[in-house]
Amino acid sequence: MSTEEKRKLGAALTQLSPEDLSKALEIVAENNPSFQATAQEVDLDIDAQSEYTLWRLKVFVKEVLKVEGNHGSNNAAANNSNDDNKKNNSKRRREICDALAKTAVKRTKKLANL
Repeated sequence: MSTEEKRKLGAALTQLSPEDLSKALEIVAENNPSFQATAQEVDLDIDAQSEYTLWRLKVFVKEVLKVEGNHGSNNAAANNSNDDNKKNNSKRRREICDALAKTAVKRTKKLANL
């Protein structure tokens, strides 16, 4: 998976609901026994994941976002409820996004030093 695809995957992960984000982290944990998917704060190094795990995540995220897109346009009341959930869980998403960005910066610095 290319660096650009990994970046897009990381961005897509931040769009998931808390429940779907937990499922995505469980996918990572299946192939990484030392990964703590249920921890309060998660540091996910996308570059350290196997191709298999990355592709599973990509397929999962794509399906979830496609389903949410179809349902989201049909039900305004559900959207309001989802907005409240998103606000309540924005801190966790921001932390995951920051961790992904930090990892990308570290990787870029390593490549620049080579």
